Amino acid sequence: MTLDGHEPYIIFSSDGGHHEYKAISCISYFPDGKKMISGSADKTIRRWDLQKGKEIEDAREVCEFGIIEAVGVSRDGRWVVTAGWEVKVSEVEMGIVRTFHKGKLITWIDISADSKLVVGGSIDHEGWIWRLNTGELVAGPFKFGDGLTFTIDRALRFRLSEDSRKLAVLSHGGQCRAT
Repeated sequence: MTLDGHEPYIIFSSDGGHHEYKAISCISYFPDGKKMISGSADKTIRRWDLQKGKEIEDAREVCEFGIIEAVGVSRDGRWVVTAGWEVKVSEVEMGIVRTFHKGKLITWIDISADSKLVVGGSIDHEGWIWRLNTGELVAGPFKFGDGLTFTIDRALRFRLSEDSRKLAVLSHGGQCRAT
């Protein structure tokens, strides 16, 4: 099945030409496997009904701050986390949306197995950990590596352990650390 809906992103070349492509930067399944969420350079977060093969249009969100770099759904299906120039957490059933962080481009997130924490990593190798239900900063900012990273992955990648007591970090240049 092909899910179509995100708008094309236009890149202009130095010779005056341009190229259009659909820059879908991130996807995540809901735990039931019947829905999916995607984020894009068109500044939208879209939810998809996989049984019908189409977008759930009334669930679409527009981010005024630019491209969506990361999306995630908690294992219990209660929380949707989106990241780019801000980190937003939405409680699915109640529709409550909280903005946890603004001002740094967050390009990677991970949600703890117990659906209590979210970790985010920025383009300049900083990381933060927040409580999903309150937005309280638990740890950070903490720094890994040096400088800005302009590669395909563009930032740190994090993975919380199953018990949320350890954090593995993969940074530019193939460095891997656990704390």
